[in-house]
Amino acid sequence: MKRILLGVLFVMSGALAVNAEDKPLSKPDVLGEESVFISERLSSQYDTFIVKDFKTDGAEIVNMDDDEKAKLAEVRPEIIKILTENIVTHVKKETQFKTVSSNKAPSGRAVVLEGKFTRFNAGHGAAKFFLGWMAPEGAKTNISVSGRLIDAKTGQELATFSDTRSGGEGSALGFVGYVFRVQAKDEGEEIAEFVKKLY
Repeated sequence: MKRILLGVLFVMSGALAVNAEDKPLSKPDVLGEESVFISERLSSQYDTFIVKDFKTDGAEIVNMDDDEKAKLAEVRPEIIKILTENIVTHVKKETQFKTVSSNKAPSGRAVVLEGKFTRFNAGHGAAKFFLGWMAPEGAKTNISVSGRLIDAKTGQELATFSDTRSGGEGSALGFVGYVFRVQAKDEGEEIAEFVKKLY
């Protein structure tokens, strides 16, 4: 009887150990909303990191008239490029991936970052110029994004996030395109920090 009980305890302790190992990594707490599904660091499984340009299809455009929307359409490719380049630059600097690149076909043990811009908010005039960082989120000039890290071979989702980036209020007394470019740069650095903490 003792042997049976010891055997059952041994099996149960082994099961508990396996379940403990399968517990997802802690959230990096860098971006607004984060979900992490991996139990091992990216460095243990992947040697390549690829960033795909974030999509803008279907992004909500808030507090802009038709002229401003047309101007946004002109600078949108630059905003996308700034985000991509800053993610690549900072992931290269902050991690030990052998290869970090953008918009290439994945090869080897690759993790892919893909995402989209979900909102471009020009903000409200008085709030963004006079209240600055104290203004409510909806009144400030900001961009919102969502994204995910996936295993290039299996398509398995490794982590997801969404975030809103404000800042640069009052720096553009005309069209807010300059502010969006600054925010895309800052967002790229924050996303890279998210990746670094999972690396």
